[in-house]
Amino acid sequence: MSVTEPSSSSVSASLQSLSLDAKIGQLFVAGFDGTRPTPGIESLITERQLGGIIYFARNIETPAQLRQLSDSLQGSVPANVPPLLVAIDQEGGRVTRLPWETQLPSAMAIGAANDASIAEAAGEAVGRELRRLGISVNLAPVLDVNRADNPVIGARSFGDRPASVAELGTAFAAGLRESTVVACGKHFPGHGDTTVDSHLDLPCVDHTRDHLNCVDLRPFRAALNAGIDMLMTAHVAYPALGTTRPATVSQSVVTGLLRDELGYEGLVITDCMEMDAIADTVGTVEGSVQAIEAGCDLITISHSLDLQHAAIDAVIDAVESGRLSEDRIDASVRRILRMKRAYTMGMNGSTDWLSAARECRTVAQTIAERSVTLVRADTGRIPISTDEPVAVYEFENKRGSLAETDVDSSYGPFASALSTAGVDVIASTLPLPSDALDSVTSSRSDTKGPTIVCISDVRAHPVQAAVVRKFAEIDSNRNPDSDSDSDSDSDSIQDVHPIVVAVRAPYDLAAVPDGVTMTTYDDTPASLAAGARVLIGDLSPTGRLPVTIPDDGRE
Repeated sequence: MSVTEPSSSSVSASLQSLSLDAKIGQLFVAGFDGTRPTPGIESLITERQLGGIIYFARNIETPAQLRQLSDSLQGSVPANVPPLLVAIDQEGGRVTRLPWETQLPSAMAIGAANDASIAEAAGEAVGRELRRLGISVNLAPVLDVNRADNPVIGARSFGDRPASVAELGTAFAAGLRESTVVACGKHFPGHGDTTVDSHLDLPCVDHTRDHLNCVDLRPFRAALNAGIDMLMTAHVAYPALGTTRPATVSQSVVTGLLRDELGYEGLVITDCMEMDAIADTVGTVEGSVQAIEAGCDLITISHSLDLQHAAIDAVIDAVESGRLSEDRIDASVRRILRMKRAYTMGMNGSTDWLSAARECRTVAQTIAERSVTLVRADTGRIPISTDEPVAVYEFENKRGSLAETDVDSSYGPFASALSTAGVDVIASTLPLPSDALDSVTSSRSDTKGPTIVCISDVRAHPVQAAVVRKFAEIDSNRNPDSDSDSDSDSDSIQDVHPIVVAVRAPYDLAAVPDGVTMTTYDDTPASLAAGARVLIGDLSPTGRLPVTIPDDGRE
């Protein structure tokens, strides 16, 4: 199976066969609850001629169940109506919907490996897995150029260097296309330098147009020049681009900049219209009409059945009242039909998931082994001594943003990775957020071996940095080699400072500037296994930071 550009005549014939209501239905991508088709989603498919589905973790149990779900939904599509787009956010790292151990490390891990061939192999591997599960669109890669205080992008980005993000993101998209899965670059025109999560409020990027051209727009320009088939808009305001409203509903951004100035001819899909940056400003239903007015082709409403029906009705009303022209609807439907025909969407294709899963695991291991970064190393402390049991402290696993999938926090995954590598581990999981520091003294083991503390999202949970400092104080007082008469207590603390592993994003290391520090960029099984191998000396750390860790302000 391959991507084949359909003839304009075949697309026109399909368009002419659709009623106005059916054409408007094709503009919408909907989510639903449960692992089987619900009456609500089936009504959208059969009665509203829905254009696409978006999966979340709530829809997924096993590979066989997911393929059956995809086939069942496609089987509900009425005769003479185009098959569904089936989309998912399978970025890698913390933004992954498939709950089994085939997930790729994060984009930032790929950035640390800094090899376009690896990025392309990653896109191709995950694409093949998705295709065998009946999924035709991966809402990736993230093309945002990240900044340290961003609360929602972080390790989802390839880094903070525009040229590298452009190269690696374009390569990842090429790999997806090679596997006959649509790549979707996001979040146009750039969500990387925001300090607000658009799930919760409307961010605003105040950069000049020159800055946007040189930084934020550069990866998107590279991707569209390489022929990326889909871009997702950002629910972010950009005054320099002529809007203080979300870009998703801005004609100056979607039509003026993306279509007219940059010449993009592919599909434009919105981020979820139920996010607060839309819901609390223009509103989900009215925002859906405005997004089409702005030039968007696909409207994503991920949760509420009532809002899904109401938004479709609002677009029908807008056409019937003359607010939207049918020609405007037809322009989007042509792009959608062309995409569906090019990628031969539907129930066809291989169902050999196991071979694709093996490929994903192999590529994930390669990325992980090439990305682990030893940020700071004290002479003689790496590799760690395993003569005594190693004390490993991890924190409850908390979701950093609503883009991430909830995960089980009842176990210590890095301790497990070390144990699998043959290390005698004494593992502890500390609670978040308030009483972790109170737990330190009672939980501190009596082992004289190394102490490892895994940190994650320190900005949201700063107690983690306090715990690291407390461990240093405890170990300094217990260290038989420390000099109690030393003029510098900080020197003795530095000697026994715990080894700190950042398992979400390297920025967390700014809060713990002493001692040995390492980052795995995410806590996928492959990344933690590689991190464990680095600590015991079984793997050389070759990853290089793809971002700058900000100075924490200490002298």
